[in-house]
Amino acid sequence: MDDRQSWHKAQVSAWECYERLSADRREQLDCLMGRIMLLKEQLLNLALTAGSRLICRDCGGKCCLYGKYHVTVLDLIINRKHSAEPLAPDFSTYPFCPYGSADGCCFTPRLRPLTCVIFNCELLEDRLDEHARHQAAMCERELREACAEAEMIAESRLTRSALLSYGD
Repeated sequence: MDDRQSWHKAQVSAWECYERLSADRREQLDCLMGRIMLLKEQLLNLALTAGSRLICRDCGGKCCLYGKYHVTVLDLIINRKHSAEPLAPDFSTYPFCPYGSADGCCFTPRLRPLTCVIFNCELLEDRLDEHARHQAAMCERELREACAEAEMIAESRLTRSALLSYGD
């Protein structure tokens, strides 16, 4: 099975996992997904205030190497539920992330994978003041807790890489 086929299988399987939930559990997960998206936006806003736009443009995306396994089952569910169009990754860009383009990440900030949202390179980390570092750490902890809670609600490993979960 090639990467495109694995991606399609992962998308279908992730959504089936969501649809199998009882209405009550889906409602709980929907509420939690809203919280997860808000926390992701908060983390990215902290990076923006530290100057990530310039740093990332000058760097060219070294942190985006080898990113094809960053998208989780939970990310696929959130994207299906909250995105206008399904993402169509370009797996021919290896070793660069298949979810990026010349314009940057194809995911809107609130829909980006956890790994991408919590990572700050040294250049960016050095520009965060102590208060921003503390806020980022608290936000990351809340985000991880929310993802763990989502797994409990779904009784499934939603934070596992989607391609590794359903790829074969």
